[in-house]
Amino acid sequence: MLLDQKLSRVFGADRVFRSSRSITGSTPFRPEIVTAASECSIMISLIGPLWLAADDSGTRRIDRPGDWVRLELELAIAQERPILPVLVGGIRLPAEIDLPPSIESLAGRQYTRLHHRSAERDLAHIVDQVREVIGPAFTGHAAPKPEESVPLTSLKSTGRSGDVTLGTAQINGHEYIDSIIYRSTHFPNGRTGSTSYNLGMRFRKLEVTVAVLDDAADARQTGHFEVFVDGRKREGVAVVQGRPRVLVVDVTDALNLQLVARRTDVVGSPMQAGANIAVGVPNNLPELAWGNPMLHP
Repeated sequence: MLLDQKLSRVFGADRVFRSSRSITGSTPFRPEIVTAASECSIMISLIGPLWLAADDSGTRRIDRPGDWVRLELELAIAQERPILPVLVGGIRLPAEIDLPPSIESLAGRQYTRLHHRSAERDLAHIVDQVREVIGPAFTGHAAPKPEESVPLTSLKSTGRSGDVTLGTAQINGHEYIDSIIYRSTHFPNGRTGSTSYNLGMRFRKLEVTVAVLDDAADARQTGHFEVFVDGRKREGVAVVQGRPRVLVVDVTDALNLQLVARRTDVVGSPMQAGANIAVGVPNNLPELAWGNPMLHP
């Protein structure tokens, strides 16, 4: 589940209890659930459209004394554990009259929402709320955060396309010595230039200048740049020569970072590119750069 994955990444899988994952096969699950619900630092109660639904007999599951969701809530309430209701699918928080008396206090608690259209933002908000309860100093099992900003190029790349190199880029008359350059000589190896890195949840912000190189043979080209964080697109801009853009991207709690650059009118077929070279027709080659990408703690 998406929420389980997010919380496990941030706080460590052994700190996040989810019965289907946390209880191993052949282990009696009742004692495990009782202990987890009674001693948790915070309980997250996911409430979806079927949470109050009835079974085939017409009885709501939540009304059964032996229902596991009800039991977990009863245990947490009895031990005065913090409970965060998370509403899924646009539903409303159940009213007291809709709940068994033993868990009716759930209706009076501050809730939050999780929607597929805003999942990234909603998950980050839930993480912040959990941190408020367990303490901001707890950072889970992430690697220690650096004390100072570091060049992205100082990290080992986990993937890089053939036309991407590291080096010095000339952008608006200035040298950017720790840059990621996407340049082809005769024809590109692909329609995009990309490079990726494992951030290990160690950084808070990426700052980078994106540009068409000063010495580009075709000064009229447009460069398209995209930033993906944990597989989700966070930023996308288009630039022309002489008008670079500075991107500032939130990478808090991120594991993976991918930078993608392209020139949309590039000739992608090696056969066509070879024919163009033979008759002196340009192949619209990309000459783009990520200037001095920096990671900030």
